Amino acid sequence: MSTLITRLFRLERDLAQSKRFDEVGERNLFTSIEQEPGTLAMYATHMADDASVCYVFEVYAGQDAYEVHANAPHFKAYVQMAADVLTGREVISVVPELMLEKKTPLRVVSGSPVAPRLARITVPQEHDEAFREAVFTNMRASIAQEDGVLVMYAATLADEPTKWVFWEVYASEEAYAAHRDTDHFKAYIEATKELVSEKELIPLTPDTLVNKGTLGNE
Repeated sequence: MSTLITRLFRLERDLAQSKRFDEVGERNLFTSIEQEPGTLAMYATHMADDASVCYVFEVYAGQDAYEVHANAPHFKAYVQMAADVLTGREVISVVPELMLEKKTPLRVVSGSPVAPRLARITVPQEHDEAFREAVFTNMRASIAQEDGVLVMYAATLADEPTKWVFWEVYASEEAYAAHRDTDHFKAYIEATKELVSEKELIPLTPDTLVNKGTLGNE
């Protein structure tokens, strides 16, 4: 995982220009995933209860792959648009720990029933090994056994390794509910209930979600 470049953004946008933001963003993401071999996944979402706040998660094969993307004309067009539309921008530096997705490439646009989730969890250092074992077991079982689990990424904050970030995509809200009712998810909750000191779950609404379906499937 060490060669992957992962980028998580929290963006604030002018809702009066959200249509323009979504259209240019969709064009950027679809062009990137189709034309750039090293662009592995890109997900653009907004908060379910506040459409002015967006979260974007990106995965590149390495620094060279990111540089190709950063210099592409479609990305530069997105940057130019974003300068007019965004009112806030936070880059959350994350280190990939386990990145899993279904083998079928993902192509999702706004209006899809797909249900993304962002979770932020704090695990004291003394519980790190036990937490990793429990959460990675659950992630692998979820991707392997549940048709409705499309993406499961685990990362830690670059400057605070006790803080975890989970980016997940489910085929629907029903698939998410079914996931929470599985034996492996319940076993994970039971195994980690004394290991986690803080937990925040952020429901998201999909705008554009794309990946190559290669992470965890090499």
